Amino acid sequence: NGYLAELIETIAKKYCEQGDIRLGDICYQAAERINCEEAELETYISTESLLQDKKGRQPAASLPATGKVVRFVAGDTLISNIRPYFKKVWYASFDGTCSSDVLVLRANVASNAPYIHACLRQDGFFDHVMRGAKGTKMPRGDKKQMMEFCVAPTCEPSDLSALDASLKQISANDAESAKLTTLRDNLLPKLMSGEIDVSKIDAARLNSHFGAIRLRKKLHLLYYPSLRFLAIDAFIRIVNLVHACI
Repeated sequence: NGYLAELIETIAKKYCEQGDIRLGDICYQAAERINCEEAELETYISTESLLQDKKGRQPAASLPATGKVVRFVAGDTLISNIRPYFKKVWYASFDGTCSSDVLVLRANVASNAPYIHACLRQDGFFDHVMRGAKGTKMPRGDKKQMMEFCVAPTCEPSDLSALDASLKQISANDAESAKLTTLRDNLLPKLMSGEIDVSKIDAARLNSHFGAIRLRKKLHLLYYPSLRFLAIDAFIRIVNLVHACI
């Protein structure tokens, strides 16, 4: 994901540097609010669940007990408005709800959403927000001031296509990583307790098999690794961990 994120920011940078319109001319802050009772934990985004340094999101720990939450849809860009220097930003890959301290920016034209997200990932955008932030201990961005950030109206079709493909791949990678984490968390207790017997597993053979998979990936025959291959890798690592603990 690091390479894809770097590609996204590189594309956006050349357009932001020659920007001649306001961010507010191509997107707006969505503010549809619903009762917190309608929110679902699996699709809820809090300021704490957004990761620093543009690393995306992790599952929220809990839902608010009272008040309203903000609805967002796939393609929106979510930004934590508390301490903007943490650079917490995420491109929504599903519909959901979020804290009122998370800003939801939505493209005026839906097809332009990947480009807008790329602009909002720029360090220059967060620098701009901090210049208008209010408060010292927990600064918050000024919602009106941040929409004055200069951008280009859009980007070339080829660049827009590259941005869209990169963001979709990042979302797919994140989803696959989450599944792999669940697989690991389910397997490890069973391995440690002896519920799964690994004594007869030929680890050398599995390592050899996975080595062949890595070779094919290098030859670009497996450009997108499947969960099955990732699961094999996770299983090998867990087996090695168990042997090391014995």
